[in-house]
Amino acid sequence: MTAIATLGIAFSCQENEAPLAEEASYIAEESVTDMYFEDTDDIAGLAIVSDEGTNTGGRVGEGPRTITINDPRCTCENLTVTISFTPNSNAETPVGDIVIDFGDGCEDGQGNIRKGKILIHFVGKRFMPESTITTTFEGYSINGIALEGTRTLTNISGSTEVSPKFKVQLADGQATWPDGTVATREHCFEREWIRALKPLMDQLLVNQCGDASVAASGTNRRGVGYTMEIVEELVYKRGCPIAVEGVKKFTNVSTGKSITVDYGDGTCDNIITISVDGTTRSVNVRRQG
Repeated sequence: MTAIATLGIAFSCQENEAPLAEEASYIAEESVTDMYFEDTDDIAGLAIVSDEGTNTGGRVGEGPRTITINDPRCTCENLTVTISFTPNSNAETPVGDIVIDFGDGCEDGQGNIRKGKILIHFVGKRFMPESTITTTFEGYSINGIALEGTRTLTNISGSTEVSPKFKVQLADGQATWPDGTVATREHCFEREWIRALKPLMDQLLVNQCGDASVAASGTNRRGVGYTMEIVEELVYKRGCPIAVEGVKKFTNVSTGKSITVDYGDGTCDNIITISVDGTTRSVNVRRQG
């Protein structure tokens, strides 16, 4: 569901920009990191549904075979996608691996430059309760930002009759920018997929895990440690690169200073409102390039 582009920031007014300029840059940076990890989830999900074997157990013992992911992000000329199933895979519990290999670099259908491999390991029938999808990276980067870490989606739905609900965990997450600066991140979300009659109207509802005190923690590119709480449920719409509703709170772990981010009223306008120490400003987190 994620549309990817490099993000920048533009203030909605020109006067007195300095007080929140640094905070706004932190938020835009965090949005990029979060969005790129979310992008891999979305591609992994599309890969899982691109082959019937992830629902039937596949052809056990057969070597890797090529599959196709029908998505603009997977239209690079030199892209290869292969799937294989482990010897213990069966119709009740499919188990296998998908490798999405962008090679030494290619431009996808949305103008993003992708390199390296996204590695996906799945256990259980796709999107069924208790099934898991684990995503890792091998030399993978998007628009020059290299990603590392282990991302695990566990289906925690009570049944197959309700909207699928997933626990989303990122461990040892790291994003390295072309200039060598590094942001680290770990998080735990619960994400519900609200299906509409038309897929373009689908929504994702995101909260922090019920047993977690914060939704995310890490360091930004300047080495500043932070925690992030989801104060009000985040709502994502297909085609919108950031949330359209909800509130996050970031806290500097050294100073205790907090930044509140309000994503708005549901409109896909890329406008957020940040508040620090009683000062509030609207910011346009926009696409560039």
